[in-house]
Amino acid sequence: MTDHIRPHIGRTHGSKNSAMQDRAIRTREAVIAVAAHQFDIEGYGNATINTILAAGKFARGAVYYHFPSKEAIAQQLIADWNLAIDESTRDASEHAAGGAAFDRLTAIFSSLAHKIADDTNLRAGMKLTLEPTIDNGSAFAHWVDTVSAIVDTAITDGEITDTPTAHRLAWNLCAGTIGATHASALLREDIDLATRIGDTVAAHITSVGA
Repeated sequence: MTDHIRPHIGRTHGSKNSAMQDRAIRTREAVIAVAAHQFDIEGYGNATINTILAAGKFARGAVYYHFPSKEAIAQQLIADWNLAIDESTRDASEHAAGGAAFDRLTAIFSSLAHKIADDTNLRAGMKLTLEPTIDNGSAFAHWVDTVSAIVDTAITDGEITDTPTAHRLAWNLCAGTIGATHASALLREDIDLATRIGDTVAAHITSVGA
């Protein structure tokens, strides 16, 4: 009796369908990267779907397949930035567990500074947290609240002196980081962005610790 082998149902790994999915993922990532560069250099208001299409040489349908609007791309960049904040905060808490609050804050912002300097997507996402023309989901507030949780605990524990300046520390650190990023891009100095952000963060922490 001849054995009958059941035919494979569905496509195997590496099939045409899989290749199409891989290509779609690459296209989506390319659209995000090109848009991030436009937002970072030209500003969100000056970038349009048309400039993104031209810069990336994308077909219009390829962009709209993944993103219904320019704002949808911006929201993805902001979401990625929020993840970077959470990741840097978690890593600092794990590596500096039981350490001084100032050390944890320095570690968080040092990590974010290098991410901002090295990754255009994250740099654009950070800037977009203060873009007033889009629904950014209160992303800047999320960043400030995350840092405030560390500062408030340190104030409660007596590690940081309870002063008005101390209560403004989280906001000043976050706003100072964005300010340093914008200023560094405009001035084009021979000082790297991570150093500029580090100086800004150190100045705010020192003002509270003095």
